Amino acid sequence: MDSSSFAALVARNVSSVITRSGTSVLRASQLTGIPRVTLIRRLRFPSTSPFDVHELEMLAQAFHVNVETLVTPNEETDAQVPVARHEGERGGHE
Repeated sequence: MDSSSFAALVARNVSSVITRSGTSVLRASQLTGIPRVTLIRRLRFPSTSPFDVHELEMLAQAFHVNVETLVTPNEETDAQVPVARHEGERGGHE
């Protein structure tokens, strides 16, 4: 798996964790301390703006998952999980 594919996998996993928790990206930002704009950029453009290790650790702690959950392929991410909803956007998963 090349780095771009891996970054996309990580973004899908993060999006899945956020979505399954019923949390918005705004709330995820508040829980993790990752700026909302940065979090949105990481989710939308993972090949040019991938998550770093520190951000993955903050996400894992905030959502009570192992970092491995965020970086390991699984059936759900292979099914292309929808991108987590963004506060204030129309047409998101609300």
